[in-house]
Amino acid sequence: MDVVDKIAELIRTDPSITVKELARRLGYAEEKSVYYWINKRGFRGIRPFKRAVLTGQSRTASSAREPAPRPGRLPVAERLSAAGDPVFTGETLPITLDRGHGLFVWLYRGDAVDAFRPGDYLVVVPLDLTQAEWVLVARPPGGAALRRVVRAPGGPMLVDWRSAEVDRDARPVGTILEILRLLRPARRD
Repeated sequence: MDVVDKIAELIRTDPSITVKELARRLGYAEEKSVYYWINKRGFRGIRPFKRAVLTGQSRTASSAREPAPRPGRLPVAERLSAAGDPVFTGETLPITLDRGHGLFVWLYRGDAVDAFRPGDYLVVVPLDLTQAEWVLVARPPGGAALRRVVRAPGGPMLVDWRSAEVDRDARPVGTILEILRLLRPARRD
């Protein structure tokens, strides 16, 4: 098993693993050794590599590449780790996107707000604060929330829809591109 395969296996075992922890577990003194190996495989950082490994786009890291935009299946996440990475449920949904590709689908369990309802599946795509209306954010010390993007002269701001206050602690994870609402059969009483 080569070094990149070992890195991929550690990521599959613990999706929220940090580069520092990867380096330690592989016996390297510095994090740059991990970056060296994943860069050799054509990845520009840990996030695209993790995405390729965790979304099942490749079974082994040696063939892992950041997937090209195409219709396919996206993994479903129902929460974010303390590091802000998606924690996947193991299920996937078939998704066809016209504008690029999604990172994952997030199962929304929050309150009804705007067009969002509990149980909706939200397609999360790479972050673009210049175009986004809503984003998925990581909230310290762990957790996820939706934030509205408000354009202001000083740059985009992430606003909590409940309090209408700027959320300075939120770390954007991705842009919400689509809402998928699965139809449930009508109840018969």
